[in-house]
Amino acid sequence: MASSEPIVITRKQARHQIDQLGVSLIIYILLFTVIRYSDRFFGEWEERFLHGFDKDILMLLGFIVLLVFVTFVPFHLSCKVLDLDIKDYLKKPSIPRERKLSLLCLGIGLQLTCLSLCMMFYFFFHTNVPRYAFLGDFRTSSLILKNCMYFMLFVVIRPYCDEYIFRGVIQRQLGHYGRYFGVLASSFLYAIAQVNLVKAIPAFFVGWYLALITLKYHSIKPSIQIHMCIAAFMFLVDVLPGEYLWIITILIGFVYTVCAFTLFRKRFKTPVVTSGALDVNLWSLLLTSSTVIICIVLFIVNVYFSFS
Repeated sequence: MASSEPIVITRKQARHQIDQLGVSLIIYILLFTVIRYSDRFFGEWEERFLHGFDKDILMLLGFIVLLVFVTFVPFHLSCKVLDLDIKDYLKKPSIPRERKLSLLCLGIGLQLTCLSLCMMFYFFFHTNVPRYAFLGDFRTSSLILKNCMYFMLFVVIRPYCDEYIFRGVIQRQLGHYGRYFGVLASSFLYAIAQVNLVKAIPAFFVGWYLALITLKYHSIKPSIQIHMCIAAFMFLVDVLPGEYLWIITILIGFVYTVCAFTLFRKRFKTPVVTSGALDVNLWSLLLTSSTVIICIVLFIVNVYFSFS
């Protein structure tokens, strides 16, 4: 029978465990960095390598393949090395429909609020936010295919992969050092994995929210569903024609109404932070790990280039 006693490890061993995850996280960040700046890096080589193929379709297809690869190869290998079993995190908890609706609306409301606050960056800095020109354009079969591929990537595949990586693997491993430290630290790493501040700030708070839900239900299934619904809502905002924006207005009003009702009834009772989440020794351990330092440097470089 497995012992329930906590295993005591040294700082060196803990830093080695963090670096096992950190290497995979570096690969993840580099993937998004290359995709983000592909036009700048490879623009002059396009005609030589594309051979008449549509660049957007190839980029989306390549992005899908690489994201799935990074999720289920480097991070899977990290789990093997760390002897980290997340199978019980893949179970489906029983949550009442009313509760699901509340959690979903809170997630969308948090995302919308963070994005609204981040709009200040457009006033003080020239922040380049990646956007696909074909979004919402369905006039040809090629454009329909691109929008469908975008939907599959950013509404289905990426939310699943992100939850598997950050709430399934990273939060689970860092949670061994402290449950609430795992919540906050995984949210921090999720934020620095973004390519600019406009994405990093919402990623931190939404990631924190999803991490709390994962901790509460001991499963990433609810966080996957909420993440996908948030992404679907933002996709709808991007593709809906201007004459139908009243639909978005109604949906936003509904979301904030449910959020207010939920918070008024104090139905979201998961602790937001505890003393363990701010343990100086644990944060010192995390922030002095070589791979995390590299991740932070990559984030700073990405933020710098997003202003240029």
